[in-house]
Amino acid sequence: MSRFAGRSLDRIWFYFFVMHIPISLAVDFQALYPPSWIVNTPLPAFIKWYMGWSRDPVILGALGGSPLWHWMKAFFWLEAVFQLPCWILGAWGMWTNDKRVYPLLLAYGASTATTLLPTLQALFTVPSTPPLSTLELANLLGCYVPYLLIPLGIAMDMSIRLHRIIAHSQARKAI
Repeated sequence: MSRFAGRSLDRIWFYFFVMHIPISLAVDFQALYPPSWIVNTPLPAFIKWYMGWSRDPVILGALGGSPLWHWMKAFFWLEAVFQLPCWILGAWGMWTNDKRVYPLLLAYGASTATTLLPTLQALFTVPSTPPLSTLELANLLGCYVPYLLIPLGIAMDMSIRLHRIIAHSQARKAI
């Protein structure tokens, strides 16, 4: 029997958490690392490749150091300090079917979905030179929209689970 038998959403959440860790370490957190940490690593080449492929104005702005993008750097700090531990604990909780992670994952999902809204807005409002093509914008949306929808799904799923746990507990108390 599969570890996630009867828990298909837990399987999706688990894989989302696990795959998110290396992506953030390799891309998002480059805006936070001291340059000496990454100078002799493949990370600068990876970000150069990513920027050549995507022309992502959000990552470009955050890595560029402009004060106009300090909001994004703040989101990266939130990602490093709050979300990274949530991914680790969330993956563990989904793997072990531990309900104690539900409140944390509710907070994670709501927080993350909220931070993605201004990020997506920036894709549509920040001018790029030359302007992003329809294909480039579609690629970027394909990269970013799942990071809005999946955490939103996690928040909704955890809300429903917690509601059921509380309702069951209250019903038992009433007996």
